[in-house]
Amino acid sequence: MFRKRSLFIALAILIAGIAALTLGYRWWRTKNISPVQRGFVVALNKGCFTCHGPGGLRGAPNPGYSFGDVPAWDGGTVWQYVENEQEIREWILDGLPARIRNNPDAMRPRQNAILQMPGWRGKISGQDLNDLVAFFKAVSDFDGIPPEGSRADEGRLAAWKLGCFNCHGPQGRGTMPNVRAFKGYIPSWDGDDFPELVANDQDLRDWVLDGGPKRILEHPVARWFIQQQPIKMPAYRGRIADEQVEAIIAYIHWLRKK
Repeated sequence: MFRKRSLFIALAILIAGIAALTLGYRWWRTKNISPVQRGFVVALNKGCFTCHGPGGLRGAPNPGYSFGDVPAWDGGTVWQYVENEQEIREWILDGLPARIRNNPDAMRPRQNAILQMPGWRGKISGQDLNDLVAFFKAVSDFDGIPPEGSRADEGRLAAWKLGCFNCHGPQGRGTMPNVRAFKGYIPSWDGDDFPELVANDQDLRDWVLDGGPKRILEHPVARWFIQQQPIKMPAYRGRIADEQVEAIIAYIHWLRKK
C-alpha cells in the first residue's frame, strides 16, 4: 500500500513538473511576440481584413459611401478619419468616434453606405483592443516617421524598398511566424530579442550584408536553428550600398528610441 502511494505521489510530481516545464517553455517562446504582431492576429480573427483588405492595406468598394472605398489603414489617408489614439479606440468600440457621430455634416456622406463599421464594445478584451490599436498605428505610421530627409528617414525608405517590412512587419515592429526558428518567429527591430541578436552596429551590418554575424553563424546550436528555419535572413552584400546599410542602422536606432 505504501509503495503504491509513493508511486502515485512520484507520478503526480512528474506530471506536474512536465506541465510546468511545458508552460514555462511556451511562455519563454511567446513572451516577446510584439503587440503589433498580436494586433495583426486580433484583426485577422475579428474579420477586420474582410472590409479593410489583407493586412488592412486595401479597402473594399462601398457603394453609397461618398468617399468611395472602405478606408485602408495605410497610404497616409488615416488622418482624414482619426485625430488621436482615443478616436482609434472609438472607431473600434463604437463604430464611429463621437466627433463624427454627433456631427450631422460628417454623418451625411456615410448614411447610405452599405458597409458600416461594426462596434466591438463588449466583444473585445482590453488586451486585444490595445494590441489592435498597436497594429493599426504601425501600419498607418500613426505615431509618426523620422524627420523628412534625415538619415533615419532614408533608412526607413531603404528598408521599405528592399522589402524588410515584409518579414519584419510594419515599421519593423512585427514578429512574423517562422516555423523551426529558435522561438518560432522573426524578431522585431524594437523588441527584447533584438539585443540578444545584435550586440553592436557591426553585428547589425553583418546581419544585413551576410545574413548574420560570425559569432552566431559559427555557433553550432545557433547555426543549427538558422539552417532549420524556412525563412532565413538574406545576405545583401553586393546588392546594397554602404550608405543604405548605415541609413537602415540609423532608422533602427530611431525606432528603438521611440
